[in-house]
Amino acid sequence: MCGLNPLNTLDESIAALRFVDPGCIPPTYMISDLQWVGSLLGFRQNSRAYLRHMAQKASSVEGNVLECGSGLSSLLLAVTAGRRGHEVHTFEHDLETQRKLQGLVERYGLRNITVHHTPIRSYGGFDWYDVPHPKLCPDFQLVICDGPARHLTDSGRYGLFPMMRERLDPYCRVIMDDSNRSIDRHVIRRWRKEHQIEVQSFGRFLQFAEITCI
Repeated sequence: MCGLNPLNTLDESIAALRFVDPGCIPPTYMISDLQWVGSLLGFRQNSRAYLRHMAQKASSVEGNVLECGSGLSSLLLAVTAGRRGHEVHTFEHDLETQRKLQGLVERYGLRNITVHHTPIRSYGGFDWYDVPHPKLCPDFQLVICDGPARHLTDSGRYGLFPMMRERLDPYCRVIMDDSNRSIDRHVIRRWRKEHQIEVQSFGRFLQFAEITCI
């Protein structure tokens, strides 16, 4: 174990993911392997249940995917949604993390994902990513909402709908991690008042939610 090379393990994980049939959910052991090697490479960890739910939605999505906050989840999305011919656009505020992930994207030849460096900026009533509007495709059908991180802004992930609503499919689905935290419960309440959405919670401790625009 002392001589373990995380990149070699990741190579094997990505190769295995590519053999999964289009439209099928990657097996739990593949997601567990990706989760484990992500921690070795210094990426933020998500729960296995959250990653599996994300992969399930990406396996059946009929349009492009937006990811707010990057990690090895970005590679999972790129491979899974890419088998259906869809693009993934990822927002990452930290330049070093963006460059590290971009290196992995190039290593695996994932041409359907764009990892944008998007610093956090103020929009007056809230802070959110500096959106690269000209570089984005329209009509995202799936959003993976795992950022901005709590320490970056007092407004949490609220900026997603104000900043991106015109680029979301009318019946878009949003998968939000850590939705049981007080700041994100508050964000969801604000979204309910301003938009027509349905919310369903998942996980043992209801730690992530699926939000559907109706």
